[in-house]
Amino acid sequence: MIQEMYGGRIRLRVCGLLWREDKILLLRHSGIGEDGIFWNCPGGGVEEGESIVQALTREFKEETKLEIQVQELYHWDEVIYGKLHGVELYFKVSASNFAAQLGKDPEGNILTELRWFTKEEIHQLPKGHCPPFLRGLC
Repeated sequence: MIQEMYGGRIRLRVCGLLWREDKILLLRHSGIGEDGIFWNCPGGGVEEGESIVQALTREFKEETKLEIQVQELYHWDEVIYGKLHGVELYFKVSASNFAAQLGKDPEGNILTELRWFTKEEIHQLPKGHCPPFLRGLC
């Protein structure tokens, strides 16, 4: 499904790193990776005519129901996997409310769980279940 939706073009994706005390907010995406499990920060594609900040704010609200403030760029990555080619920008974000709820991805809902992860829990994820740079955060 992911290959059909986003394959064959370069996609710009923006993501937000939201920390609450010693935990980071991640979403479980189904159908991505070798065994269909992939945890990543909330985020998504930038739409035509939309700024990066607008896109990240919109995507974060759609997926977590949280209002955020976008801060500085923390990390960027290029992902090439089969027909998929994405450039991903990860920004630090802040929020005044941390009562996140699992929302939906209007493009094709592959979100199945929302969870706050400790550094130790990120390190316990099997290889390929999260972006490699997340392990370096911890």
